[in-house]
Amino acid sequence: MITIQNISKKFKVYPTRKDRLREWLSFGKKTYHQDHWALRNVSLNIEKGQIFGLIGLNGAGKSTLLKIITGTLAPTSGTIERSGKIAALLELGTGFHEELNGRDNVILNGKLLGLTEEEILSRLDSIEQFCELGDYFDKPVRTYSTGMYVRLAFALATSIDPDVLIIDEALSVGDAYFQQKCVRRMHEFRQKGTTILFVSHDLSMIKLFCDQVALMQKGSVIATGSAREILELYNAKLAEHDEQFCLGHSSQQTSFHDPASSGNGKAEILSVQLQSEDHSDIRAIEAGKACLLQLNVLFHETVDNPTIGFLIRDRLGYDIFGTNTERLYRPSGTWQKGTQAAFSFAFDMNLGPGEYTLSVAIHQDSTHVGECYQWIDRIFSFRVLPRTDFQFLGVSLLHTTFSAEKVPGPLCPAASQLN
Repeated sequence: MITIQNISKKFKVYPTRKDRLREWLSFGKKTYHQDHWALRNVSLNIEKGQIFGLIGLNGAGKSTLLKIITGTLAPTSGTIERSGKIAALLELGTGFHEELNGRDNVILNGKLLGLTEEEILSRLDSIEQFCELGDYFDKPVRTYSTGMYVRLAFALATSIDPDVLIIDEALSVGDAYFQQKCVRRMHEFRQKGTTILFVSHDLSMIKLFCDQVALMQKGSVIATGSAREILELYNAKLAEHDEQFCLGHSSQQTSFHDPASSGNGKAEILSVQLQSEDHSDIRAIEAGKACLLQLNVLFHETVDNPTIGFLIRDRLGYDIFGTNTERLYRPSGTWQKGTQAAFSFAFDMNLGPGEYTLSVAIHQDSTHVGECYQWIDRIFSFRVLPRTDFQFLGVSLLHTTFSAEKVPGPLCPAASQLN
């Protein structure tokens, strides 16, 4: 368990290096620095065995908070209680000696993490196998790519069986194959009851892993809640271009309110209809059937070529499919103030049977993070029904054919022995 109470961290920022020396030589009589508060009154309770996520814009204070939790930074004020063995993947290559090879760095850093030499040597083979560096395991780490750094660091950090594992954006630079290995290992830790503190700008990974998430804004925690709730709040603030959020002004923590709709109001989505081929409204459709998604929009200001889009998520909240007019290279036209328009997307519902939700948006540029007129999350749910003529598993319908034919030629030796 990690208990953080009113943690604040102040740094002194000097215009130049000479100003630092001048202040030091004045013995406190003159001040040449400005105070920068990286954290202000942060309080969090992270339960044992919980996977806890931290999200926020760059400069929100996430990395500073992690360094305080690991003990590499001391807070200016406040208290923190933590128990058990902590392993952290913070800045890439932290603690690695560039002239030493991977093997020697594992032995050196293993000792720094509290392992005996006997314990390190007993785990060395499994570390080497997990990171899969091949011959590079015995080459200087200065020859490593960033992905190779991550492989070595993750293999080492997770080999000590920590009670608390802290990961700060480290997995984002790994390749897909190694990320999947890391995901499996994190699931193993979750089953063991390891507490994991996870920081990432990859919101899909936050949604996949985290039980609870905190949203940070320039040194303060402004909301905590489930992954779904906080990610919706995060997206809503980006869509609204919340000035305090984007510029990083501090604020007090607030409770979460479901931000179903956000935007600047230049355009308003009046209705959204999912229709069958005969244009009747539906909330259930057979897999593979043709359908039409129609958005009726009222423009409160004159708008040139707005981007209209939609996103389908499954019952767990994972993104299944999304697109918009910019990605489709389809201009939407210029719309005068007071004009009402109908925009339609036609597609085949090639999804697996199950419950899905629909989100819609109208904005400029390719995403709603730019100028967003309106973004409505989970405007309604619908069901995809199984087919009677084509059975399959999963979330995607791939029309498949099968054939078999006899291959002419002599039997192979193994086959001839069976006769």
